[in-house]
Amino acid sequence: MRILVLRPGALGDVLLTLPALRALQSRFPGASIEVMGNLSVLGLLPSRSVVSAVSSFDRVDLTGLFQPEGEPCESLRSYLDAFGLVLSYATAAGHVFAHNLERVLGGRVRSFDPRPVPGSGMHMTEHLQQPLREMGVPVCTEPPRLSPTESDRQDAAQWWEDHGLGDASAVAIHPGSGSAAKNWPAQRFAEVASHLHHRGWRILLIRGPADDLAAGEVQQALDDQEHVLLDNLPLHLLAAILALCATTVGNDSGVSHLSAAVGAATVVVFGPTDPQVWAPRGVHVRVVRGSAVCAPCSWGEQQSCRQSDCLETVSVEAVLRTIDDLCHNVR
Repeated sequence: MRILVLRPGALGDVLLTLPALRALQSRFPGASIEVMGNLSVLGLLPSRSVVSAVSSFDRVDLTGLFQPEGEPCESLRSYLDAFGLVLSYATAAGHVFAHNLERVLGGRVRSFDPRPVPGSGMHMTEHLQQPLREMGVPVCTEPPRLSPTESDRQDAAQWWEDHGLGDASAVAIHPGSGSAAKNWPAQRFAEVASHLHHRGWRILLIRGPADDLAAGEVQQALDDQEHVLLDNLPLHLLAAILALCATTVGNDSGVSHLSAAVGAATVVVFGPTDPQVWAPRGVHVRVVRGSAVCAPCSWGEQQSCRQSDCLETVSVEAVLRTIDDLCHNVR
């Protein structure tokens, strides 16, 4: 049996879907699972998860299904006919795309809106398994998990050696995210880095495709303080490097989810988003929040907020205490 899961989205969205994919694999142990979405993210999954293959959601022949009563071309129909089950997180069930999928595939497709229900408090790993519950598929209660390959580990070890990190404890700092409204002030990331540097830790600064501003501000605040820049590394290499670090410190971002997924100690600063819904999961994950009574808030409120009390009230000392506590418990 072949299963197709449509999961457009960013890194964190995809990683939060991993328990649903494991639930499918447990229910259909002989099945081959393919995920369609953003290939720059999905390339991380084969050989490191239950996913056998990936494909692009940007394929041209899908566009017709976004038109009312759209018909798939012959190549798309032949492609979709190869799957015994299609689970779509691309749109809500009432969307024209979902309607067309159901018209073409009949009972072989399930469409589900991946957006969390406001006020539900349900974690995304559970929310994304709702359509599986309706199909009678037992849910997966384990956190998202990625297993770096032996080649990944070797490449990470070589990278570590090439940068002279040796046996030193290292902290990976990721000051960015998919939205500036979720970012703890860069100056405070730099202060955390400075404190740890004076303890003898090595500082690794992560800069991804959307992190130029945040990472640049941290670099400027670090001044001449020694650090290693992880500049747009391939995700499989970044994941394996994070697994070698003493801890990762970041915002509500895909990189924080990646760190948690490889089992690394992970400290996440949450501001306007709800950790009950969005926090990375894992035994070595800790969340630090401020004292603002207005948090969490809606996306619209995040964009219009000029105070950011939810992030401003997170102190450097609170983050350092959390790092110390987490590292003590992990050892």
